[in-house]
Amino acid sequence: MNINIFDAYNIRARLSVYIIIISPLLLTVYTLYSPVRSFSFSAIFIAIMVAFSNYLFALQRYIQKGKLNHSYIAAQFLHLDDTHIDSCTKKRYYQKLVQLDNSFYIFSNPSNSNEFESACSSAIRWLRNNTRSNKLVQEENMLYGFYKNLLSLKFIGIIFTIISILILLLTSRPIENFFQSSINIGLAFVDIFFILFWLFGVTDKICIILSEKYAYALLGALDSL
Repeated sequence: MNINIFDAYNIRARLSVYIIIISPLLLTVYTLYSPVRSFSFSAIFIAIMVAFSNYLFALQRYIQKGKLNHSYIAAQFLHLDDTHIDSCTKKRYYQKLVQLDNSFYIFSNPSNSNEFESACSSAIRWLRNNTRSNKLVQEENMLYGFYKNLLSLKFIGIIFTIISILILLLTSRPIENFFQSSINIGLAFVDIFFILFWLFGVTDKICIILSEKYAYALLGALDSL
């Protein structure tokens, strides 16, 4: 199995998240401490952060364990009594699934049974594995994956920003001189921006909207299979 840590999904859905998380701290340290700007130190620092990003990804998996997986919203869209997709389109999807794989015969007689709902989840897993070359589906998947990772690591992002603020305050003593430095004021605005970003720009509501868009794209791919 060929695993590329720098493929499009890893860069957009994972690496981008880690860069956003460490940005306030990185900007503060880089601006306030001149030794950090050397090439050798920067190379070492980047290597450490890349390695640390693996831990953040593992932590994210742990945090998401047991929580609602928004990707299963797509399966709910296939449920008989769900209203996100009109009945005519849903009927077409059922017929297409039966044609694509005989194991989906249950879609010939849809119901509200647990067996049928399990088949919906199975169908979504099958679709995810068979639409990897669909550009629209993968685009929505990367966008949703990026935001889901951002949401799951939200408190880590806030902690990094708070650490950045503390470093800024500790290096600006006496505190009376803080506002005499344009650099301090600029970094303070950056930290305030990130705090507001994490509090109001990263929400479960937005994540659900993105997961629904991914679900529509995933199910819509049935028409091209």
